[in-house]
Amino acid sequence: MTEIIESFETAKGNVFGDLLTSNVTRKPLKIGLITLGFFEYWRMFPDTLKANVTADMTCIYDHLRQYLNEDEVIWPGMIDTLDAAESAGQKLANERVDLIVYVAGTYCPDYMAIQALEHVRHVPVVLFNTQHHNRINLDTNYENILRNSALIANLQLAATFKKMGWYRDLKVVVGSIQDKSAYEEMTKYIRSYKAYISLKSTNIGVIGHVFRGMYDFEYDKTMIKGTLGPNIISIQVDHLLDQFGKATEEEIAAIVEQTTERFNIVGLSENDIYKSSKFYVALKNTLERFRLDALTLLGQHYVEQKTGTTSYLANTMMHEEGKYVVNTEGDVHGLIIMTLMKMLSGKVPAYAEWGEFDEELNALLMVHHGYADTDYATDKSTVKVNRSPEQWGLQGAGFGFEYTLRPGVVTISHLIIDAEGYKMLIVKGEALHIPNNIPCEEITAVVKFHTPIKQFLATLIKEGFAHHCIIGYGDMTEELSNIADFMGIRKVIY
Repeated sequence: MTEIIESFETAKGNVFGDLLTSNVTRKPLKIGLITLGFFEYWRMFPDTLKANVTADMTCIYDHLRQYLNEDEVIWPGMIDTLDAAESAGQKLANERVDLIVYVAGTYCPDYMAIQALEHVRHVPVVLFNTQHHNRINLDTNYENILRNSALIANLQLAATFKKMGWYRDLKVVVGSIQDKSAYEEMTKYIRSYKAYISLKSTNIGVIGHVFRGMYDFEYDKTMIKGTLGPNIISIQVDHLLDQFGKATEEEIAAIVEQTTERFNIVGLSENDIYKSSKFYVALKNTLERFRLDALTLLGQHYVEQKTGTTSYLANTMMHEEGKYVVNTEGDVHGLIIMTLMKMLSGKVPAYAEWGEFDEELNALLMVHHGYADTDYATDKSTVKVNRSPEQWGLQGAGFGFEYTLRPGVVTISHLIIDAEGYKMLIVKGEALHIPNNIPCEEITAVVKFHTPIKQFLATLIKEGFAHHCIIGYGDMTEELSNIADFMGIRKVIY
């Protein structure tokens, strides 16, 4: 008998007609390296020029492999004739490269580059304008001038691109062949593109809806798919409650044991811990059943009333495990930024709300609703588990964390769609050292900004961004700016 395929909404088995059976495997990027010389010069300087230029290009290839060690760099060799350009272009097309790094080793006419690039016109190009050293040699000869004449070729080629309408967002990086900062800039750009590509196959589940009255979070699934990239999948709350009911005592007991051993728990009953552990099992099984990479859960009122607990233990454990990204209040746009930051940094960022300001510190208090990776705590030994201060129909105390985020450079971001389309907030700040946890039964951070704090807040409010913010450790401002450009959306950078 032929198996009947049903929608994930109704099917009892694990194969659905409207969801992929397996998540899309995120493969390493394939970066094509195009390097050019000019056949005319080899006969003019037959002894050393070709060998020296080839050595320069090999140096670049080796550096790219070192910096992009999680991806594959494909180099079809030196292009110095039109036949070589055609062959290289065909090879890169056959390899289905995702991005091109273009390097001229000498002056070369633009037709060679165009011959190769026509085969891979659909992928972005990073033009690396380079030379052998980063200083002018005042004792140089003409052969060395040719060896360092790529700027002429690159100006010619970029002008040709402008005339042809090619590569309107051409990425240009300038530096010598040994310039560490140039390779770091290229690496950030390529890492940004990888995250942007990966986001297109990301499945984001939504259980419930945006909290009533939070119009700043409202979204259009079609706009998200068409502009930002991920798939938004609405999951009925009954699916989560079904998994809550199916959670086995063995699964729950394992989480209870882990939770009581790890954390200093204050004022919670055994039943509070049990229900929170049961919620973790239910949430994880829901994510796995529907092949989700991330999920936002409204939580307030209905789910918390039906389960008698919050999702905060579950969310914290998910973030620490690093496989899934989750948040609450239906904040889909915040979840997308969280997913991007995880792709860029390898860690799930914190999820917070803007708070009160301090003129002397030029800082803001950020408050988080009870869940985040506890590795972010200033002192993990002071992490405390307590009741949820906001009681949304709970039976019991709920479950929440209290600690202060550790010091360090942070990037703060969010997305919003307004009357002019999407825009991304990108802010660099510094989480300050706060030696003692703020006793507010929540996760907190004090973040210092470069712009005077009252000016920053006035501008932020006037610009019209969401009342949530995503806090990731490290400086990801350049990568997020690149991703906004790939998406074709506006960006507001402080």
